[in-house]
Amino acid sequence: MMKKIRILSLAMVCSMLFCTPIMAAEITTTEDAVIENNPEVVTESLESVKLEEMSPMSLSKEQYDVLSDDEIQTYGTTPDDYEENDSPTTAFPYSKVETLTTQVTSNNDLYRLGMKAAGLHSETDEDWFYTSLTAGETYFVDLRNVGRRDWYIELYYLGEDLDSSYFYSTNPEYNSVYKGAAEKYFYFTAKDTGKFYIRICSGNDWVDSMYYFFYVGPAIQTFDIVDMPTYGGVNLFGTAYQTYTCDLRNAFPSTTAIININLSDSFSKGTCSHLSKYMSAGGRTYYNTPGDNAIKGITNASIGQLWTFGAKCSQNTHSGVHWSGRINGKFKCIMEPYPGNELDF
Repeated sequence: MMKKIRILSLAMVCSMLFCTPIMAAEITTTEDAVIENNPEVVTESLESVKLEEMSPMSLSKEQYDVLSDDEIQTYGTTPDDYEENDSPTTAFPYSKVETLTTQVTSNNDLYRLGMKAAGLHSETDEDWFYTSLTAGETYFVDLRNVGRRDWYIELYYLGEDLDSSYFYSTNPEYNSVYKGAAEKYFYFTAKDTGKFYIRICSGNDWVDSMYYFFYVGPAIQTFDIVDMPTYGGVNLFGTAYQTYTCDLRNAFPSTTAIININLSDSFSKGTCSHLSKYMSAGGRTYYNTPGDNAIKGITNASIGQLWTFGAKCSQNTHSGVHWSGRINGKFKCIMEPYPGNELDF
């Protein structure tokens, strides 16, 4: 059963829906500086979008015995980096599984962003991991890169007894929406603080060994943008801004809030050290101070938009300079399925 939770502020939703044109100040105020150096302020702006939340299910006696039995028989398999982790008692710590990437460096990083990877190597293989969660916090659980196979991910909490134990599952036997889905995911708010077990198995839908991507963690996450190209450029001349557009809507999650952005320079011809630059999207325009790469007042804007980039020589002393911007910075986002993999709960 799913219920709705809220994770994004109404003000931010309205600004994204109606895109009221607002010109951001060119000079950073003290308040701007505090916000840009305090990610927690940005986190507060990402509280309240409606998401479908999964409710926990009661464990059967058999499931409870599996979790609490120290002598459970494990399955043999060709080991990956985290074997033997074929049972709760041999579960591998989730925190020690390598994250594929925490950076956006191009248009091609979104599918792997924040994900971890492991693999199933036989029909009887299943992988177990464990992690610590906090009561009252909202989490995202995701399994992808398994094609249309009915592999699934589950999350178990072992309480003091059967009645206080429960689990969440993307097994299509419990919810047909996951049948043949390219991605299995759900949101939930933890009822308890403590150790949770992650289980991934093939669901008797085996063809061959395959590596999967998975995520179990906060629904709101922070990532870096590192030297990302903006896939365009302009020749700078005269006193007017020269502009080009770059579509970042499929390079980032759909619900994001920028913490800070630096727009650095890439010159294929000539150079200039005192550029005036701006980024514009959704009816809002954000400027730098000439000679400084920091874009002012952009905190809390969504990065995943169709952007216009503009630049000019602030002293009008150059011509024949070809410029392109590169993005560096930090943003928060709501973790979500890859575009096109959304499910209708």
